[in-house]
Amino acid sequence: MTLQGDPLPSVGALHTDWLVADDGGRLRRGVWRPQAPRGRVVLLQGLSEFLEKYTEVAARLTGMGFEVWSFDWRGQGHSPAGGRAPEGVFDRHLADLQTLFAGLPPGDPPLLLAHSMGAHLALRHLALRPQAVARAVLCAPMIGIRTGRWSQRLARRLARLMIRLGQGRRSLPGRRSYTPLSIPFAVNPLTSDPVRYELLRQRIRSDPGLAFGQVDWYWLAAAFDSLDRLHAPGVARSISTPMTVLLAQHDLVVDSDAAAAFAAGLPQAEIQWIAAARHELLQEAAAIQDRVWAALERTFDNR
Repeated sequence: MTLQGDPLPSVGALHTDWLVADDGGRLRRGVWRPQAPRGRVVLLQGLSEFLEKYTEVAARLTGMGFEVWSFDWRGQGHSPAGGRAPEGVFDRHLADLQTLFAGLPPGDPPLLLAHSMGAHLALRHLALRPQAVARAVLCAPMIGIRTGRWSQRLARRLARLMIRLGQGRRSLPGRRSYTPLSIPFAVNPLTSDPVRYELLRQRIRSDPGLAFGQVDWYWLAAAFDSLDRLHAPGVARSISTPMTVLLAQHDLVVDSDAAAAFAAGLPQAEIQWIAAARHELLQEAAAIQDRVWAALERTFDNR
């Protein structure tokens, strides 16, 4: 179901409206339209992101003739956080993703561009519906999480323990305010490009409601549970969608090696490492983005 949104925009501008999910929750949807569409791209954001962050990405895609459809995950951007149990955040995201696909206009299956957590959720969706999209590009997919000084086993145990102690809503160490406003460029793990990083900070300053809240123990436990489902026997083989998996050489957020190992088991996946890149491949320096977009164009043009 779609609620009334903004008036139709000029060509290439962001048009927003609202989707109503199966539980009554509202999702802010965004559409960018070119003058003469030749196809449609579904764009899935990562954790803490929002529609406006992808303004330049959408402009480039519309310049290629693609209509771009995206939405703010529940609790991110301007999508309200209500209507979910904290331990079920990934299942709720999957249901919301199905709402987005169900709301697409009739036509051929779209293309898919997804980043990080969005790429993880895309893989889970495609494991159930491999024909939902024609082809996909996954950027730095969250197929393994970097846990810093803790081992994966310890991080899992800590998450379960904190939830049992009634502390599931407490933020992870260093994740009380998961926003670039609190992370100086010099130590940011996202991009090596100071101009794009400052633009992101300016967008959040101009609209503080876009700032993401804390990452808590409930989220970490749910993320590990969702990763376990993705790594279950037979899941990778069931994802027959043709895709390109782009991995950042210097990713400090997700585990690129785990992503490469998983992608090697996908029936129709090409793996490409992006040298010198940090986690946010679509927000990186121009020379790095040139390689990312060359891979994207090959995949979307099916060359």
